[in-house]
Amino acid sequence: MSASFEYKGVNSLDMYMRIRNEIVFTSPEADVDFIEVLGRDGELAIDNERLKGVPFSIPVTLKSPEDITIEQVASEISAWLKNDIGWYPLRFSGSPDYEYLAIYTEQFKVAETLKNYGKTVLTFKLKPYKRRIGNGSLNLTNGATLYNAEKRTSKPLITVEGQGDITFKKNGADWLVLTAVDGSITIDSEMMSVFKGTLPQFNKMNGNLSPMFPVLPPGENTITWIGNATKVTINPRWEAVV
Repeated sequence: MSASFEYKGVNSLDMYMRIRNEIVFTSPEADVDFIEVLGRDGELAIDNERLKGVPFSIPVTLKSPEDITIEQVASEISAWLKNDIGWYPLRFSGSPDYEYLAIYTEQFKVAETLKNYGKTVLTFKLKPYKRRIGNGSLNLTNGATLYNAEKRTSKPLITVEGQGDITFKKNGADWLVLTAVDGSITIDSEMMSVFKGTLPQFNKMNGNLSPMFPVLPPGENTITWIGNATKVTINPRWEAVV
């Protein structure tokens, strides 16, 4: 089977495109500011504790069936990539265990390039991490252990159903402290948001913990809680650096 990729849920083979040759992943750059200080050799490095996004190029070849013109297919590809600009999962046939988060914003004329040459290079922007596929949301039981097999701390999505004050602990230390829960509340550690439906709920989460939003470091994470939580679901979002 030809090498392919999937973006916005559409496979490149369905657009009559295949990956032309081996693709190369660039490691993300650390976000570090260098400051020169008088009387001090070298520069002072200030680590902003984040990784920058990376450009990612996919060389592709287009071969449409005889009953469909290259112009038609090229226009469809251009619309697919450029409509609804945002971050979407990007998957590769050669990397079945992970998906990347990508955005396509290139302004060059994809359709014209494909029509003229039958091949082009699609350049995406990737988040500096990739997510393990197939882990989805889990129903968490009190005292359950979540094992992070990756080397990167994950930022989970947590939904709690219950009433009143609920305190969660990870490996015995306070991890998430909620007050006056009324039915349900969702905590998104990646987006740093707390909400119920469309309503923000920041006032119901203790913001004095460090880190403020719950994370799952590499290794064992045993989660316990005190309070009236009738259902707890968590998407751990296991991830690794690109």
